[in-house]
Amino acid sequence: MKAHSISPLCVILLLLAGAAQAGDWGDEGWSGFGELGAVVTRGNTDAETINAKTRVRYEEELWRHTLQLEALKRAEEGATTAERYLGNFKSDWKFRPREYLFGALRYENDRFSGYEYQASAAVGYGRRVIDTERTRLELEAGVGVRQSKVRDGERDDDTILRGAMFFERRLSETARFGQDLLVQAGQDNTEVESVTSLTAAINDRLAMRLSLTAKHNTDVPEDREKTDTITAVSLVYNFW
Repeated sequence: MKAHSISPLCVILLLLAGAAQAGDWGDEGWSGFGELGAVVTRGNTDAETINAKTRVRYEEELWRHTLQLEALKRAEEGATTAERYLGNFKSDWKFRPREYLFGALRYENDRFSGYEYQASAAVGYGRRVIDTERTRLELEAGVGVRQSKVRDGERDDDTILRGAMFFERRLSETARFGQDLLVQAGQDNTEVESVTSLTAAINDRLAMRLSLTAKHNTDVPEDREKTDTITAVSLVYNFW
């Protein structure tokens, strides 16, 4: 997919941004959570799956910094069948009540995707389009560079267009729905990652989360699928 093919998304982002009203940001200081899900099967089939995530955020008057780490490993009959690691760091400069400029770094190593790694750096503009007591929506558009290395050793460097959406809806006092979407489009490959989640609080610190992650690459080796999905049920612990 060529880089200019994502231009309709950029137009939508700008139109939605223009419709927003002025507002405030979240609470300042530290926030974050740790998430862990594990499944162990014994008997006719021996299998183990571990899915771990963490996100830590520090927010102040003009800045917001977010670090996200993820790890997934699955083994069946002693053989590893899935292994994925992800690191993402983003800094936002809040130059207006609901507008910010961002810089983002992302590194992904998925052993069974056909890529040895995919790393990117991007900068751009973001806006909190909706900010009410029950609903929040942020949209981002930017440009960057990406380096990808496939398992056979070939490396590809290209320029990307980056679009992102972060949506959260409070369904009740204890339940909320979330939808995150990331698109990174370059000359040869477009990455799309969607994370859909439903979280139910148990108490102030603990919650249960059901999530569906879908990752799609338009260009993969012939023996690999273009789309991978991960369905997880996990326990979430809020640090602050």
